[in-house]
Amino acid sequence: MVNTKFQRRVRWIRSVCLGWLLINGTPSGHAGVEIRTEPVTQACFGGGKQLIQVQFHNDGPAASELDLKFRMYQTSGSTLMPLTEVQSWKRLAVLPEQTVLQSLEIEFPEVRGATRFLVVWFDGDKKLGTVPVNVYPTGLLKPLAVLAGTKPLGVIDPEGRLQSALAGFQMDQLKEAEDVTSAETRLILIAPMSPESIPAGIASALKKKASDGCAVVWIQPATGRQPELLPDAYVVNEGAGKIVVASASTIAGLQDSPQAQLNLVRLAELAAGHKQLELPNAP
Repeated sequence: MVNTKFQRRVRWIRSVCLGWLLINGTPSGHAGVEIRTEPVTQACFGGGKQLIQVQFHNDGPAASELDLKFRMYQTSGSTLMPLTEVQSWKRLAVLPEQTVLQSLEIEFPEVRGATRFLVVWFDGDKKLGTVPVNVYPTGLLKPLAVLAGTKPLGVIDPEGRLQSALAGFQMDQLKEAEDVTSAETRLILIAPMSPESIPAGIASALKKKASDGCAVVWIQPATGRQPELLPDAYVVNEGAGKIVVASASTIAGLQDSPQAQLNLVRLAELAAGHKQLELPNAP
C-alpha cells in the first residue's frame, strides 16, 4: 500500500512544477510576441471588476496575428491555485518591433490581505507571458480613524480632492486659518490645491497647531512652487507635533489606488509619531 503522505507530497510537487511551467514557460529560442511588464506591479481592490493593462511586444521580423486567451491564478506561498479556465479574449495584430498597450476588465475576488494574482496570457496554446497583479482588501484607510481617536479628522480640502475617498469618516471641514487653530482634532489632512484656494495664514496656523501636538499631513500640488528641490515627502518637527509634507504624486488616484491609500496612512503615522523614517536595509 502506497503511503498516503507520500502521495500528497508527489501531487504537491507536480502542482508546483506545473505552475512554474505555466508562469515561466520554456525558452522559445526565437523572436516573437511576448508580454512586457512594468517595473511596478499593478494593484487594485478585490471584490469586483478592475481594469488592468497588458503590453504585447513583437520582437520578430514579421507581423503577428494573435488569438489571445488568458487564465487567472492566485498565489499562496510557493503554490498556484487556478481561479478560472482558459478564457478567449480577442484577436490582435502586432506589427514588427511594435508594442501594443491593451486594457481589459477582470473580476478579482475579495481578499483579506494583500494577495498576488497572475494573469497568464496565451496565443492559442502558446504561452506569451504573465501579468502580475497585487490585489488588496477595501478599508485600507481605516487606520486614519484610529490615529484621530475620538476626534473627527480635520480636513482642509477647498477643491474636494479628498472627499470621495474619506466619505466614510467623521470630518471637520476647516476652511480658514482660524478654523485650524480652534479645531478639536488630533490629525489634520491638507489636500493639494491651486494657489488661489490656499487659505490666508494657513502655514502659521498649522505650525501653531502642530506645536500643540496635532499631527499634520500637508499634500503639495504637483505644480506647487517649492523653495528648493525637495523629496516626495519630508518631516518638519514643530514643538510637540510633526508636519509631514508630501507631493501630490504620493496619493494620486486616492479613491481607487491601494498604493495611494497605503501611502496616506503611512504619512499620517509619521505625523502622529507612530512610525519613524528608517535607513534602508544594508547588506
